[in-house]
Amino acid sequence: MNQRKKQPEQTRKVILDAANHEFSLQGYSGSGLNGIISLAGLTKGALFHHFADKRALAKSWIEERLAPAVDALWLTPLDAVNSLDAFRKFCRERFTGLQSDDAVSALGAVTAELAARDEVLGDALETVFTAWRGAVAGLLDRGKSSGWIHPSIQPANEAALIVAAFVGFSVTAQATSDPEIRRLAFTALDAYLETLRAQES
Repeated sequence: MNQRKKQPEQTRKVILDAANHEFSLQGYSGSGLNGIISLAGLTKGALFHHFADKRALAKSWIEERLAPAVDALWLTPLDAVNSLDAFRKFCRERFTGLQSDDAVSALGAVTAELAARDEVLGDALETVFTAWRGAVAGLLDRGKSSGWIHPSIQPANEAALIVAAFVGFSVTAQATSDPEIRRLAFTALDAYLETLRAQES
């Protein structure tokens, strides 16, 4: 404990790691500060030294844990995608990899819970969505310029749909264990993605 007090950045990291575990699995309302403190192995004083309250902790979690996790899953890897087939494969991998505690599932669940009732946290969550939609739109725009996305496609519109679809898939994945439902959902998404393809002349 004394060693952690001498290492404020490490203490803050431990708190955020515990918050990440709790918020990702339990949501905002289902997570209590006592549980986060217990998981972190710290005192309330240590937590309140770094975060004024649960809301401040949640905002830091969104900015410092959730946003980078979505970036690692989506934004950064999209830079290497250079064809529609590669994008379809990428989406298939993201779809089959959906877990109840991953960043997309946590983002969807916490957004549904908080966005309409807490402006500060809603704004922090929207920043994550804006970056995600921007990355997908950027990919589609590059695809138009390179000739593998149809020139009539509106990247921002399609990106909004694709991101919304994946958040919806995360809810579906938690709501049913039926693999047929998951198969049908991805089959529909994959067919939709094919409609973005530029026609061969």
